[in-house]
Amino acid sequence: MVSQYGIKLAVHLINNHFGNLVAKVCENLLRRGPLTLQLIVRYTELTPQQVKNSLLILIQHNCVQAFSLEQEGGLEDGPRSNTQYMALFNNMLHRMRFSKFLEIVSREFDEECKGLLEGLLQHGRLTLKQMVERAKDMAERAKSTKKEGKSFVKV
Repeated sequence: MVSQYGIKLAVHLINNHFGNLVAKVCENLLRRGPLTLQLIVRYTELTPQQVKNSLLILIQHNCVQAFSLEQEGGLEDGPRSNTQYMALFNNMLHRMRFSKFLEIVSREFDEECKGLLEGLLQHGRLTLKQMVERAKDMAERAKSTKKEGKSFVKV
């Protein structure tokens, strides 16, 4: 169980990174445990769309995990799937260490690795295609910067 001060710290980090609405959803998940979408809407008093967008951001950045529970359907023939959302407290606290992660990678690896990690930390989960595009963009920027430097020296 997470202490009240741990929850305050995690909510503060999420608020600074993503804003009040996302922090409100996060706080409810940390205080109440795993919840369904309907319960989050009820407890936060936000619109369903606001809650969905907040959950999307939190899931994208690995701060919340969605999972399904199968329950007896009652009147229906088969079991009913119920999606719940659970806050990942430790992953929220890792956000404090992002600058340290970048510093270690910049010391141990090249600038390209640092740029890729920075993209992951800023945008959360990225597809392989997005990572490759980011690497290409960084290489093109490095070439243009080198050309600008040579032109400046000529002037």
